Amino acid sequence: MQQYTSNIIGTHLIISIDSEKDLTRLFSNITDRLQHFEFTFSRFLDDNWLANVNKKRNWILDNDGKYMLDFMLKVSQDTQGYFDPTVWKRLSELGYGPTKDIISWESSGYHDYRDIKIDGDRVILEGDIELEFGGAGKGYLIGVLRNMLLNSQIERFLINFWWDLYGNKEWKVWLESPFSSDEAIGIYILQNTYFACSAGTKRKWWNHHHLINPKTGLSSTEVVASYIEWKSGILVDMYATTLCVMPWNLACITLEETVNIDGVIIRNDGSIFQSKNSDIQLFS
Repeated sequence: MQQYTSNIIGTHLIISIDSEKDLTRLFSNITDRLQHFEFTFSRFLDDNWLANVNKKRNWILDNDGKYMLDFMLKVSQDTQGYFDPTVWKRLSELGYGPTKDIISWESSGYHDYRDIKIDGDRVILEGDIELEFGGAGKGYLIGVLRNMLLNSQIERFLINFWWDLYGNKEWKVWLESPFSSDEAIGIYILQNTYFACSAGTKRKWWNHHHLINPKTGLSSTEVVASYIEWKSGILVDMYATTLCVMPWNLACITLEETVNIDGVIIRNDGSIFQSKNSDIQLFS
């Protein structure tokens, strides 16, 4: 088993490859692709493409940006704005990021994904918003990496992007409980599928965590974890986040009625909801 590891876009990537091939060139190509993505879309850099979009308010989209943004705006519309690609500003106001400075915040009006416009190959920002790709970037990159590995004739591999996953052939995944990191609630067999987990227990500071309900501007508390499966990396990534910031009843309805995702969500009182076509095996 060979491994490729990287700390990129504020998180950790591990690719496990069941192959005896010389992967030096493939690993170099993966590094170049990841570095290009980070240089373009990282919210932690001061003078990259994303920073220029947020400063200039009108900027040219590349192929990566156009693909992600089309998906993001569609999911935002389909989820009544609970997926919100403008939430980074609120996270910064709550002290998330390099400075960790808390800023007093009073809303001057309602601004959200509807203030993002696409005009041909350009993105235009209106209102008092800032664009970010944190809710979709890992899922999109996993799809990119999957294609690179398959094009290199790699047959069995596991991509683990801090619990955004893709497994080619068969891999068993244990699902960590949101209430105890040393307990599992079930297993999922990855077999040419994508899987994403989200919980407010992993990125915490003071009394906040990174899953912000865009309707309230506060860290969500009702849905404490999501485990989402499907055949699209970018969709499972976005919905894993979105279901965690919704009210419980709406999250259950969304998980059951959205035709291109399945999975499990857990409420803060320990209640569990599983969509009828989910392949997750929960422990009794």
